[in-house]
Amino acid sequence: MIKKILSLISFLLFLSPHLTFAENISLNLKYIPSPAVGTAVNSNISIGITKITDKRDREEKNFAGKRIAYSGSKDFFAPAGVSVEDAVTEMLGEYFMKKGFNWKKAERWNLDAQNLNADWGDIVVGGEIVELWSDVISKFMANEHKVKARLKIVIADPKEKRILWTDTATTSLEMKEPLFHAESVEKMINEAVSSCIENIFEDRAFKEILNSRR
Repeated sequence: MIKKILSLISFLLFLSPHLTFAENISLNLKYIPSPAVGTAVNSNISIGITKITDKRDREEKNFAGKRIAYSGSKDFFAPAGVSVEDAVTEMLGEYFMKKGFNWKKAERWNLDAQNLNADWGDIVVGGEIVELWSDVISKFMANEHKVKARLKIVIADPKEKRILWTDTATTSLEMKEPLFHAESVEKMINEAVSSCIENIFEDRAFKEILNSRR
């Protein structure tokens, strides 16, 4: 009886490949510094990082992308063990750690200056994930990868309850490979988000904010 059921399932999958089950693929999202990033500053400035809010116009906010396989089935990409918000927030923290800053996690902030808390640090970094998604289309011996990341970052003085600077950065990447590799998706997402982070915080405007507080 069991053999008959398995044979029937196999037959149905052969006739209708769209019935194949979706799989969640875990990715290790982390900040990857580019060679162009400056050296550590060893600053005594305390930076509070609030959780970056997921503002993507998507229903699938637990995920960072999707693969449509040759069969028509869909696999979803998710940060390993954390939410997309936590993953991006941790990547920001990794950037500041590599730059030599003292940073700590602060409470969730709605980006309203009046809701800042002086205990959060000398400078507070908050923001929004406007877009973060990886699309992979798999065909026979051809896998097309597209990634887009867009971050809005708000920097504030919590003691004066004042917004110091707001900036938005966008990075889009594309690549093709014969066979699908989850490591390629992971690498592209990491590079896209890291690029957004560096485009904002390696900017002259942010460096001037730091210099004014030393």
